[in-house]
Amino acid sequence: MRRIPFAILCLSLATHVACGPSSQNQEPGNNASPNTENATPGETFDPVAARGELRQILSDKQIDPLEMPETQDEARVELGRMLFFEPEQSGNRDVACSTCHRPENAMVDGLPLPAGTLARVQDNGVRLPGPELKFVARNVPDIFNRGHKQTRTMFWDVRVQEVEVEGEMRFVLFDKAEAYGPENYLRVFPEGLDSILAAQNMLPVLNRDELRGANGHSDIFGEANELATVGDLDFESSWRMVMERLVAIPEYVELFQAAYPGVTVEQLLAEDGTGYVYAANAISAFIIQEFTFNDSPWDEFVAGKDDALTDQQVRGALVFYSDKARCGACHTGELFTDQHFHNIGVIPLGSGPASEQNISRKVDRGVTHRAVADATFAYSFRTPPLRNVELTGPYMHNGTYNTLEQVIRHKDHAAKSLFNYNVGLLPEQFQPFVHLSVETREAVKATLSPLMYQPVAPEDAGDLMTELYGNPLGLTDGEVSDLVAFLESLTSPSARDLEHVRPEYVPSGLDMPDPTTPSTPVEQ
Repeated sequence: MRRIPFAILCLSLATHVACGPSSQNQEPGNNASPNTENATPGETFDPVAARGELRQILSDKQIDPLEMPETQDEARVELGRMLFFEPEQSGNRDVACSTCHRPENAMVDGLPLPAGTLARVQDNGVRLPGPELKFVARNVPDIFNRGHKQTRTMFWDVRVQEVEVEGEMRFVLFDKAEAYGPENYLRVFPEGLDSILAAQNMLPVLNRDELRGANGHSDIFGEANELATVGDLDFESSWRMVMERLVAIPEYVELFQAAYPGVTVEQLLAEDGTGYVYAANAISAFIIQEFTFNDSPWDEFVAGKDDALTDQQVRGALVFYSDKARCGACHTGELFTDQHFHNIGVIPLGSGPASEQNISRKVDRGVTHRAVADATFAYSFRTPPLRNVELTGPYMHNGTYNTLEQVIRHKDHAAKSLFNYNVGLLPEQFQPFVHLSVETREAVKATLSPLMYQPVAPEDAGDLMTELYGNPLGLTDGEVSDLVAFLESLTSPSARDLEHVRPEYVPSGLDMPDPTTPSTPVEQ
């Protein structure tokens, strides 16, 4: 493939950016029919044959009905429910897990990037980071089916995993920092955690931008935020101090002892912070019990009900698993994720893990603990599961697309979407954080997954745009519409209304956070 002169490249890119949104980042016009047949000319769609073909695919890929977990202990679920909505766990006593995982919004916050403690909330409800804080680096993940026993990794950068440590399987944390070495990138979680979901639950109380706050902050009562004074690597002290707050509330002592008969206050307040394991396990029990669903139309089809899917959804499923669309290459199994990481060419947004080379405006390089050792992993992020995906936009690791159609059209021609991204898709407060430099986008393109980008063969060279962007997958408007319909078949009716999971009160007596209003100091 011939090299394209840099000046020509820049001119081409500048032209595309200046011309505004490209067609692939917009909704289709009236010419996109949701009933378009995905058949070759002269053929007709055979519903019976198509369903048979889809069932053969399921058999070949060994996709079975999603197994539901065991019923969780009721006392642990109720303790976890209280903790999930409890502001006492945050340094400034103003936010909780539910600030970003909102029952009224399918357990996400509906924003590209979240703002946590002490957020400034504008009149239109927009949340902006609090003083000395920044937007949390990545889009809020959904929590549906996250406690399933098939789950092996957590977070967009897969930094929580289950691996073998000294002959036994343990949950570990890979540091997000770009320094690489056995002494500073691996952390083993305490023993006693019930699942990888419980291991993940140990971390939000440590994050300054989410729950903990910055040193020097005062809580809503005007008192010093003691949780923020702990060093960032002193996990044990942070966990213990959160437990000290909780155990100071008599109802929490009762709830912990009901959930874990025989546990003592001394165990809850263990010096090494392991008392927080009880809290993490309870939050996990709550999430598993309330947000594990297998009642979607897709689940019914997999279980044997042929008419559970519409013809369009069946067509969409066949496209999804086809070699043309390649969706099923990464969105695998019953959970629709291979739990691995890939670079699919998403435009970088906002700040990511620390970088000495770019302190002021960092580019999120994804799985940095792997990318530092092997640059081909740069800009890679975990394949998200797709169950209830219809409800959980905006999409991608940084929320840069608002609709499933936009996501599909991006994937149809990832390199072109990368260089033609329309910043107007983002709310205004996020637009300045888009990294539009040619150098950054070239860096992302350099490690694009082969599933997303194939360089043009020398014999096909000649067209400048094709040489820049490679070839698209070539999805038709009808196939895009069918894919959207299929993804909507993954929605569980149970996930559409989740207000019932909210408790009437929390034991601290604090108001449960309303993410649309700013934190208000309590009058003494």
